[in-house]
Amino acid sequence: MLETQKILIIDDEPILLKILSKFLQKLNIPSDTAESGEIGIKLVKKEPSTFSYAFIDYNLPGLSPKEIISQIRSINPKIKIILSTGYSVEDIKRELQPIEIDGTLQKPFTFNDVKKVLGE
Repeated sequence: MLETQKILIIDDEPILLKILSKFLQKLNIPSDTAESGEIGIKLVKKEPSTFSYAFIDYNLPGLSPKEIISQIRSINPKIKIILSTGYSVEDIKRELQPIEIDGTLQKPFTFNDVKKVLGE
């Protein structure tokens, strides 16, 4: 069984925030949402040890995924990062180097995809 405190979802599309939140609710996993990297970082700063995962959209306005991941991990080094994207996973992993991520969620994703990326 997955031991999760709370999952942070960062996406600029309100419908995707809602869908992911509902999927996590079905798994009895609490979540917080943020519509930008900056807001997500503030949430992690506010409660650094609360989040065990961050689901981050790869294509957000403002901060780059590298900047968001670096800042979140500087606050909470144990947080697992899952990138949601419609792009090629191999290209993203290459672009993000040397930063490593813990998983990807390929858009469009299903409830089973979310369960799989969380090891459920």
